[in-house]
Amino acid sequence: MSDILEVIPVLSYWSGSPAVASVIVTAALLVISEDRRVLVTALAIQYLFVGLLYTNILAPQVAGIKTTAGIVVWLIVFFSVQQSGWRPGSEVSESSIPWVLGARARFRVFAVILAALIGWKLALPGTLPFPVASEYVTFAALQLTCLGLLLQGLAGHPLKSGLGILTFLTGFGLLYSGVEPALMVVGVLAAVEVAVALSISYLTIVHMLSSRVSEEVR
Repeated sequence: MSDILEVIPVLSYWSGSPAVASVIVTAALLVISEDRRVLVTALAIQYLFVGLLYTNILAPQVAGIKTTAGIVVWLIVFFSVQQSGWRPGSEVSESSIPWVLGARARFRVFAVILAALIGWKLALPGTLPFPVASEYVTFAALQLTCLGLLLQGLAGHPLKSGLGILTFLTGFGLLYSGVEPALMVVGVLAAVEVAVALSISYLTIVHMLSSRVSEEVR
């Protein structure tokens, strides 16, 4: 019993500002980076801390459902990337230049800053037309939503487009769960994320196969 009481304060700490900072950083990495290893790692860390954020607005058992769904989604994305290859090949046009110095990366950093400012503006008290459960949760959810939309707009291949949809759905689910924490709503949103992950897996593999066929024809 004493061990459980010692763990609770630790979880409370990590489910606050550290979780918010982590999800913002990982969402930004999903937008900026083209390295699939970075993308998969960032997605795993994002779902881990989003699960901690859910403990602020949902019962532990219900938050566990979202965490489990996040693990399933990540596993689907991981195996699809492993199947299609960790190196995107021709998908990256600036492969010879470090991504931190490329013009495309600089533009994406600037876009991430603008999207983060929009999310911060929307998170100000009194801006949203509905009550919010927690300032931490609201700020993180809006950042994920804005950065997810940005990622969809800038993505050039199915994997990153799908990650943008997943990031948007994660932010939307986090925000909406604070308004309507019903178990059915949480379950439906989790099922939608899993369905999107399966679609990402299919499209990523098909895109990989079509790229290989085009290279062989050339």
